[in-house]
Amino acid sequence: MGGLFIAQVISLLNLQKQLICNTNPISPYFRSLISLFYQLNPKLIYRSVSYIFEFMPISKNLFIGLCMLIMVSGCNKQNDPVTTSPVTPTTPASGDSATLTVINGYGSGKYKVGDTVHIWSAAIPTNSVFDTWSGYSNLLANNGEWHNTLVMPAQNISLTASTKAVAAYTLVYEKIKGKNNLKNVYYYFPSGHKGIVCLLHGTSGSAQNLVTNFEWIQMINELVADNFAIIVTEAEEVTLNTDINGDGKIRWNPTPIDTVANVDYANIKAISDTFYNRGYSTRSIPRYSVGMSDGGAFSADLSYVYSFKTGISYCAPSGTFIATTATTPFQYCMAKYDDNPNVGAQGNADALSNSQSFSSRGICSKYFIHDHSPVYPERFARRQDISITVSTNLVNELRKNNWLDSKNYFINTSGFVSADVQAKPANYPVFLSLNLTQQVDVLNQIDVMYAAHQFYSDFNRTTIKFLDTQCQ
Repeated sequence: MGGLFIAQVISLLNLQKQLICNTNPISPYFRSLISLFYQLNPKLIYRSVSYIFEFMPISKNLFIGLCMLIMVSGCNKQNDPVTTSPVTPTTPASGDSATLTVINGYGSGKYKVGDTVHIWSAAIPTNSVFDTWSGYSNLLANNGEWHNTLVMPAQNISLTASTKAVAAYTLVYEKIKGKNNLKNVYYYFPSGHKGIVCLLHGTSGSAQNLVTNFEWIQMINELVADNFAIIVTEAEEVTLNTDINGDGKIRWNPTPIDTVANVDYANIKAISDTFYNRGYSTRSIPRYSVGMSDGGAFSADLSYVYSFKTGISYCAPSGTFIATTATTPFQYCMAKYDDNPNVGAQGNADALSNSQSFSSRGICSKYFIHDHSPVYPERFARRQDISITVSTNLVNELRKNNWLDSKNYFINTSGFVSADVQAKPANYPVFLSLNLTQQVDVLNQIDVMYAAHQFYSDFNRTTIKFLDTQCQ
């Protein structure tokens, strides 16, 4: 509750900045004053400047649970019309309320003035990416993101989500020689690309896992649309299925930070050299790294050792050595309720501290934390092979089994949901009607909404902006 209160205060402060005259920090009195401004002259209010267990293979418990589920049925995407669908709003105890209409998206409803409201774009079509919000978009925390929030003003408003078509592309799969072994590599080099982004899986992950994860696919689509080349490979321990350094995990090894002695760094160089030698790119094109969990920590070291233009970590704080030594701009994207024992609240705090260490040395760094969000009926229909009807029925099934609170927030992570499916399969006919890939994605989406240790696409534009302009 404290976190929600802080988020509301921040949102209200951002809203305050939109007024033509500056007042003191928001209090109940000034909230009323802002409402009055909206009623008298909405034109005064413009220009806002405010603003994940990655698809690692499933956790051990979740994997065991899924293996116990027997199903091989799928469903085809229905041509359901896109309509506005209300997420049940908080019932105002008293005071004014106003109506929000979301076109080509979700979140429509009647809300109390001053409420923080979530909105979402409708499912993004194939060969398209999210473009922008129009209407009262100046109220949004970040107009570029498909999932957004706003503080409800004292007037009825509407917002319209739009997508834009992009050229079709296909990631190429190939085994490419690393330092010692053939490596699984997925890649795509757009004509005239402006940069090369290395995408890095987490502990127990793989290149295949990453490129088939729904949230990562959204990131890849947006990177390609912004004219970045993509390289996805995997840790040497994954290739060999061997815990080389004896730490009990199959993952990237960030130490020693040595491009010859450390095979993971050497593999990145060997694969990159292959593409240079083929003429797919040139050494003058800047390179970047984006990683999740252990891949996020490796992103910090990789971007440092090869002097990438920028690096980004999701759900990993990196180390103090990098924060106090590296000169490569670095961004942290954390998850508020991260449930990984090696990250959690302490890891989030460490990431913030490390970001501040970068900044104190004059090195560009940004820190963002992903908060939880309510489920809306069409959430799982973001996949093209799950219909709106099935998604709505699934949300109702999860609600019936008490996984949602009164405001449609998940009360726990996917591991607990999976365990309940195992224990009470008769209670989950909709979930069990999905094929394995769909089930895995539903469970991942639950963790994204819970803001657990999971890669998320909610900050895609924020990440790409950092790649493009850093702190400019």
